[in-house]
Amino acid sequence: MTAEPGLTLTIYTAEPASPSEQSLRPLASWAATPQTAAPERHATD
Repeated sequence: MTAEPGLTLTIYTAEPASPSEQSLRPLASWAATPQTAAPERHATD
């Protein structure tokens, strides 16, 4: 990536319905699932 020296973008693809695709699915789910913080709850008196 020209704008950020030292960074690399790696993209993996696999044939549909292949064992490789099945192996890549868990990795894709990690990237596709955003981690959102739960809002803080404060006790009210």
